[in-house]
Amino acid sequence: MKLFIKISIIALLFAGLILVSFPINWFPLFYDVQYMGLAAIGGVAVIIILPRILNALTGATDDKNKKQAINLFQFLLTVAVISNALGDLGLYQLYKIGFQYDKLIHFSTSLLGVFIGAIILHKLFEIRLSYAVVFAFITVIICGIGWEFWERLCDFLFKTRIAGVYASDISNDTKFDLLFGAIGAVSGVILVYCTNIHSGLFKHL
Repeated sequence: MKLFIKISIIALLFAGLILVSFPINWFPLFYDVQYMGLAAIGGVAVIIILPRILNALTGATDDKNKKQAINLFQFLLTVAVISNALGDLGLYQLYKIGFQYDKLIHFSTSLLGVFIGAIILHKLFEIRLSYAVVFAFITVIICGIGWEFWERLCDFLFKTRIAGVYASDISNDTKFDLLFGAIGAVSGVILVYCTNIHSGLFKHL
C-alpha cells in the first residue's frame, strides 16, 4: 500500500506541474489544462495532509488499530484520487465507444466514501457502527449532489467543461451521475457489514 501511495503522489505531482507549466495548446483539446493541473496538485495535498490531520485529532500514533485504519484510509483515498485523475487524462473519453467511465467513478467513489467514512467514524472516533454507517451514507449523498453543483459552478466561473458530457447533455448526465452515486453508497453500506462479518475490521460498539 505504501509503495502505491508514494508512486501515486509522485505521478500526480509530476502531471500537475506539467499541466500548469506548459502551454495549453500542447495538450488534447478535451483537456481543461489548468483545472486538471491544480486538481492533481490538490490531490497530492489531500493524500498527504488529511491522514496527518486525522492522526493528530485521534492520537493514532500510539494505537495500532487506529494507525491501521488511517493507513487503509490513505490508501483508499489515493485510489479515489488516482481514478479521477486517470479519467481527466483520457479515460472519460471512453464514452465515445460506449463505456461510461465517469459513471464507474461516481459508483466507486461513493462506495469508497461510505466505507472510508465508516472506518474513520467507527475506528478512530469510536462511534457505534450503525451510526457511523448512516452518517457516512448521508454525507456521501450530500457530497454527490454538491459535486454536481460544483461542476456547473466551475463551468460558469472558469469556463471549464466538466459538467455533463464535456458541457453537453448536462441534465440527463447529472441524473445518472446521482443514480450511480446512490447505488455506490448503498453498496458501500453492504461492504461495511460484509467486511465486519468476514474479517472483523469493524467491531460493534
